[in-house]
Amino acid sequence: MDLDNEGRLVNVFWADARSRAACKEFGDVVTFDTTYLVNKYDMPFAPFVGVNHHGQSILLGCGLISHEDTKSFSWLFKTWMTCMWECAPKAIITDQCMSMKNAIEEVFPDTRHRWCIWHILKKVQEKLGKYDAYKSIKTSLHNTVYDSLTIEEFEDTWDVFIKKYQLQDNEWLHGLYLERNRWVPAFVKDIFWAGMSSTQRSESMNSYFDGYINSKTTLKQFVEQYGNALAKKVENEKHEDTKDLHSYIPCITAAELEKQFQNAYTHSKFKEFHAEFFGRLNCSLKERKVCDVWSEYEVQEDKTFGEVGEEWTKRVPFTVMFNGETNEANCNCRLFEFRGMVCRHQLMVFHERRVQKVPEKYVLRRWRKNLKRAHTKIRINYDNSSSTIEARRHDNMCNLFNEIADLAEDSQEKYDKVMERLRELKRELIECSDDCGSNQASGTPNDSCPLGDGILPSKESRKILDPIALRRKGRPPTKRKQGFVEKLSKKKREPKKKTLSNEKAKENEENADGNVFGTQESVANVNSFQANMGQFMWPNMMPHNMQSTMAQVWRGQSSTQVWGGGQSSNYQSQLGTQIWGGRQLGTQIWGGQSSNHRSEGHGWGGGQQSFLEILNARANGEQ
Repeated sequence: MDLDNEGRLVNVFWADARSRAACKEFGDVVTFDTTYLVNKYDMPFAPFVGVNHHGQSILLGCGLISHEDTKSFSWLFKTWMTCMWECAPKAIITDQCMSMKNAIEEVFPDTRHRWCIWHILKKVQEKLGKYDAYKSIKTSLHNTVYDSLTIEEFEDTWDVFIKKYQLQDNEWLHGLYLERNRWVPAFVKDIFWAGMSSTQRSESMNSYFDGYINSKTTLKQFVEQYGNALAKKVENEKHEDTKDLHSYIPCITAAELEKQFQNAYTHSKFKEFHAEFFGRLNCSLKERKVCDVWSEYEVQEDKTFGEVGEEWTKRVPFTVMFNGETNEANCNCRLFEFRGMVCRHQLMVFHERRVQKVPEKYVLRRWRKNLKRAHTKIRINYDNSSSTIEARRHDNMCNLFNEIADLAEDSQEKYDKVMERLRELKRELIECSDDCGSNQASGTPNDSCPLGDGILPSKESRKILDPIALRRKGRPPTKRKQGFVEKLSKKKREPKKKTLSNEKAKENEENADGNVFGTQESVANVNSFQANMGQFMWPNMMPHNMQSTMAQVWRGQSSTQVWGGGQSSNYQSQLGTQIWGGRQLGTQIWGGQSSNHRSEGHGWGGGQQSFLEILNARANGEQ
């Protein structure tokens, strides 16, 4: 937590043990967004979101900040990195906030920063809609951004685009061009982004918390609901893990290359591989230059462009370089570098060169299903599922390690002895794993981030005050003023309050199954009543106990019953029509006096008069 000089809460960061462990596996690429308000102080919810081995979004910590300035973002990024073993992400995606940009350059100087391309292109109509040739400008801009495979191609196409539509004086386009290395695919696809090009995962994580937290949530409630919301995420991940272990997706061919990915990848990632595998049908191969080591191939693909109803097909050439000694293939579409998945153009060359098994570099550890992930063995309070034997062993070893650390932390000599023994034990276990042919327990994708080297801030006992509620941009959170006519119309629509006696009568009338006795709804459900409905329903509603033979009336039979006054009436029940809400004519005796009554579309106890009012009027013979 970050407090000001008066002890008032300014910023908050939260990450549980599972998120910290997951960051070792999936913290190399994260998205960061602050567009979601979650408490009554209008503090933006700022989650760090990554991608797990199933392609699902995984939360790697979150913050609540009171100001969206460089100082607040710098504090949040530093705190997150401290909790995550001092490991900065290799790549981060944000919107065009300049405060974020300055904070990232300060805290993560070696991290590749990318802007959300969706946020940029959605402003096209706002910034360029005033031009007469807007539709053509929009189409040309999208083609320039997405269809340029190389930096040189983008530079040439952009120059033609600007000159064709005379957009040299447009400041928005000029600013985007100066920052083109932060958002244009041709500039950013040279490194791994886990398939992410926007902050959509952060925004979807925000919407995932809907129903758990809202603008009225307090900080205490936020911490409680945070765990409840993540419990579902953990359940989904475990469900996918179980499917990967106990089921499989069949191969469509007998190729060994396809079986290699089937055995290694999770179901979701193997489906992505299948999409590329099928995509070879739209490609054709042409040799350019073949030699002993490096060979160049041209793969032409038929790609569809345009919006729905206006599609058109174009043949696009791609260049693939193949190394005959190592069986490595590099494509200028750079799908593997961007998403970590071999592309259809590489697969075409692999097939042409009779490659039965691709090098291990093309089967990423991140998407494998046969690895034990460290974060799955962390016990968390919001995971109610039973722990596995591996998790219990992990807990026992961690408890013993903690006891050893407590004994050795006060002496440098003891510390060196423990570390030496642990390193020796680690080497022995690795050799044993290699000899047995089993997978390593969990491993760390980044050896430069050793576990346990993070320095956590010291705990202080201080009285923390609530943050200052600030008015943010956009519509204010308070309700707008209402006119007299609007208030009056709402008041008329509100149901009138009933007296205590009427409420009691209504409660008795609803005793059967929640429907008001005598209404059209109860009549519609009369066929579903049990034969003994009269035994438990009528005595509670009538002032005198009635005979159990009343059930015969509900079955459509004729019976003679006593109605409160000791006299009887012959009543013929016809279930084919609505007896209580229809047009049946009968003679009923209430309190010793008789009268002919014809019901017109409403029930005896519902509609215009309640059942209690009928009883009160029995002496006068009004009903």
